[in-house]
This record gives sequence, structure tokens and C-alpha cells, in this order.
Amino acid sequence: MPEPIDKKMLMTAAEENGRFYPMKGGWRGMQTFAGVLCCLLVITIPLGVWIIIQARKAGLGITEEGFAYRYLTTIAARWEDVESITLSSMSGAEFGGGLVGLAAASAVKAKTTGLKGPLYLKVRGKKLGMMVPAQMLDNSVEMALEMERLSGVSFLPGEYRQGV
Repeated sequence: MPEPIDKKMLMTAAEENGRFYPMKGGWRGMQTFAGVLCCLLVITIPLGVWIIIQARKAGLGITEEGFAYRYLTTIAARWEDVESITLSSMSGAEFGGGLVGLAAASAVKAKTTGLKGPLYLKVRGKKLGMMVPAQMLDNSVEMALEMERLSGVSFLPGEYRQGV
């Protein structure tokens, strides 16, 4: 079994090399609002403060060795362990389904810049894959192109390669 990757070291190296992709400002604001709402109840103040702190540090770091995604927990993998990467798209079902869900998905897709859905990564030796909410990252297309280059796995459709 391969030696586990040092997630903290990987994130630090990515930040030092300018390969850290933080979450979009609107997402961080939404999480901060959720943390403030948690703080309204005295008993959930620690949870609210923890959510606010984690939202400020959330993002994806990429190095030559691998990647790490940090929010409530940190997931990481080496590039040689990544078997496949799939770009998903947002559907109406993810927004509650029905006509309202479909309308919400269409509105979100129209306003979303960069990738339009999450990345699903299948890692060797793990039963479940890893999900990275790429549509919520700043410079998500640049990040995905970098992931393709380092992992050797081609997953982006041609529409994202314009101007490359």
C-alpha cells in the first residue's frame, strides 16, 4: 500500500507556488452567512465560527506531486494514483427537480463562469471517488487545464480549450 500523502505540506507548497485556487467570493459569502446564522443560537456558536474559518481557507491546491482540496475536510491524491477525471454538469435534479429545479439550473449555468459542474476523480485503491466542486473555484478552467497536464488524463471538452 502506498504511503499516504501529506495534505498539509501539499497545500502549503501549492500556496507558495501560486497554484492555489480559492473558492469564489460569492460562495465564501454564502458560507459566512450560514456561519452567522449558526451563531444566532448560543449552543451552535462554535459550529458557526468553525464554518466561517473553514470557508475562508477553502480551495484547491495543485503541485507536481498531486492535488489537495480543502473545505470541511481535506482530500488529496497523487497524480499517479488518479485513474480518471470526469467533468459533470449541473442538472435540474440537483436543484430539487421539476420545472423550478430546471429553471434554477438554467439560471445558475448561465451565470456561472468557468467550469459548469463538479469534477469527479476516481483514485486507485479507493472504492468511492472524490468530488471537487470545480464550478465554485476561481479560475476553474485554468485549474482544470493544469490538472489535465499534470495527471495526463484528458477530460475537458473542446469548448474550454478555446484560446489555449
